[in-house]
Amino acid sequence: MRNRHGPLVVYFEDNGIVKAFRNLPSVKLVNVTHLNLLQLAPGGHLGRFVFGTFHTAAMQKKDYFLPTTKIANPDFKCLINSSEIQAVVRPAGPKIHKRPWTQHKNPLTNKLVLFRLNPYAKTLARDGGLVREWIQGNSRRRNERARGPDAMRRPGGGWRRASERAFPAPF
Repeated sequence: MRNRHGPLVVYFEDNGIVKAFRNLPSVKLVNVTHLNLLQLAPGGHLGRFVFGTFHTAAMQKKDYFLPTTKIANPDFKCLINSSEIQAVVRPAGPKIHKRPWTQHKNPLTNKLVLFRLNPYAKTLARDGGLVREWIQGNSRRRNERARGPDAMRRPGGGWRRASERAFPAPF
């Protein structure tokens, strides 16, 4: 929900204006010297209703002129559709129709999505597989050397006997 703000009254001299407006709900008063952008456009949204005595404050500043309107005809639709502006503007491109909703695919489980997001993951997976095979091959050879080639096949084989030696039964 958008945070709605009421009108903003800007004054230069307080000649009873604060007392006059303090009972009106959602009307904010601010001195022109304490004015900031968040009061003029709260939340970055332009279009807050602001009124007050600006000219007296502008007269006080040296070499400051209030901005005046640069446009004589405020009918923007007519201006944009005029032949002079349409001759300069490039034509609109083709409309891109996006699918309104697609199912999210998890790149941790879906390898194709992972490779699309991170092309280097394919190389890492390939190298990681080689490293994994090398580690498994070395550990298998090391185990065979330690227990003999048939250690796992014998009943009550090597790993069970080793665990019993490491953790003896308490009773």
